[in-house]
Parts: sequence; C-alpha cells; structure tokens
Amino acid sequence: MEVTAPAKINLTLRVLGKRPDGYHELESMMQMLTLADLLRIEDDDALRFTCSDPALSGVENLVMRAAHLLCQRNQITRGAHIHLEKHIPVQAGLGGGSSDAATALAALNEFWELRLEPNELSALGAALGSDVPFFLNGPTAVVRGRGETVTPVVHHTIGYVVLAKPPAGLSTPQVYANLHAGHFSPSGTHGLQEETRAMLHALEHGDLDAIAHALVNDLESPALLLLPELFPIRERMIQLGCLGVLLCGSGSALFGLCPDESTAHHAALDLSNDCPWTWAGPWIRFV
Repeated sequence: MEVTAPAKINLTLRVLGKRPDGYHELESMMQMLTLADLLRIEDDDALRFTCSDPALSGVENLVMRAAHLLCQRNQITRGAHIHLEKHIPVQAGLGGGSSDAATALAALNEFWELRLEPNELSALGAALGSDVPFFLNGPTAVVRGRGETVTPVVHHTIGYVVLAKPPAGLSTPQVYANLHAGHFSPSGTHGLQEETRAMLHALEHGDLDAIAHALVNDLESPALLLLPELFPIRERMIQLGCLGVLLCGSGSALFGLCPDESTAHHAALDLSNDCPWTWAGPWIRFV
C-alpha cells in the first residue's frame, strides 16, 4: 500500500486564550497542499518503521506512535513494515508529522481491516497531536478548540502557493512561549471570528484578492521576533507578485498566495537563492 500525507497551511489562525488544560484555544481555517510525504506499508512479521531521514527513524516518530496506539486499542497481532519518504520539512509549520500520523492511522485501519469509523480515528488522532484530526477530515476545514473540533469546508477555488523556509527552524512550544496575552484575539460572541467568516466567503466565491486580505496568523508576530531573517523573505515574496504572505502555522516557513501557477514557480526559483528549501504548487481542492 502506498499513500500520501499532505502538508497544510493555515489561511487563518486565531489564538483566543489559554485553556485550563494548558493548551491554547484556537480557531483556524486549514488548507491541505499537494506537497506531501509518502508512506509505504507492507506485510511483516513484526511492526517496523524506517524513514528516508535517519534522524526521524526513532520509535518516537508520530507514525510509529500511531501504529502502536492502533495496536494497543485493537489488540492487533499482525505486523507491518512502514516506510516514510519525507518531502515536508520539519519545524516549518506545515504539519508534516501530524499528517504522517493521520495518514498512518487511516492506512493501517484499511491495511489491517479494522473497520474503525472516521470519528473513532479522529479521537485516536487527537491523542497524538492537535493537528492530526484535521488531516483525517480535510482538505479544507475550520478547526477549533485545541484542534479536536473540525468542520470540513467545501470549495472549488484554485489556489497556487509558494513556500520558502530559511535555514533555521522554529519549535512550536518556543513560539507559544513568546505569545503573550496582548497577541490573543478577542473571543467572538457570534460564532466564528471575523477573518474566518471572511475567508469562508472568499473561498466560496473564488476571490483570491479577498482570500489574501483575510489571511491572518496570531503566531506570526512572536515568530518574526524570534527569527528576524523572515522579514526580508516576506518582503521579497510580495515583490515577486504574491497577493498575500503569511507564516505557516508556528513557522519557520512562509507561504505566499499567488495569482497563477507561473508566478508561484518563478517566485520559488528566485527565493531558492536565499532559502535552502522552496516549493511551488496548488493546494488540494474538491473537484
């Protein structure tokens, strides 16, 4: 079995405050990209995991944790060899690890013929990480709470994105540690945040300018302070024709929304002079 694990960007990300359980209350419009890792699963006597990046081959990898969780909850006696081919960079804010975990859950559910329902897989995913449930319910969704509440969004807007990541990464805990109460968005009293509602409307009508105008990420300010080399990359992306530029999740990658495919690919080529990793391509949409 061979399956893809797509990356994501946050078109909106509002941090609404600190929860009693220590997590942050979030509201985010998430969108999957065609950029993806690749998982291959084969029969094996035992449960084994390998990765194209040796540094990620340990038992703490979310793929292995997802497999062990399935085994524990369902008394699995069969084995499997899972190989992960990495294409999504780490510490970029693109959700690679969470996507790998979600894809492993869904694929092993089929491979081992467990017949778990989507809501059961999502509950298992939430135990592995805040972004995991989204990757079981994409390609576009409004995500709330600490990530456990996922509302899929159907749209037909074609979007092209350029990604650029500087050499340095950013850890999610480090960025949140530099997020003070002044960065929190006020909780709405009428349902969704203003930017979320605007993004929903823009996606529904295929309005790229409106999508660019609604882009927002409350984690961007603390991330830019931690990694000021993002500022010139951000400016360069605007100069190269991006309609809007935003930090990917907690960083350190930036994404630019482009008016067309050629603009995205030209921007990626130009940015590769200063960034060791760039990518250009479409996001995943309903057809």
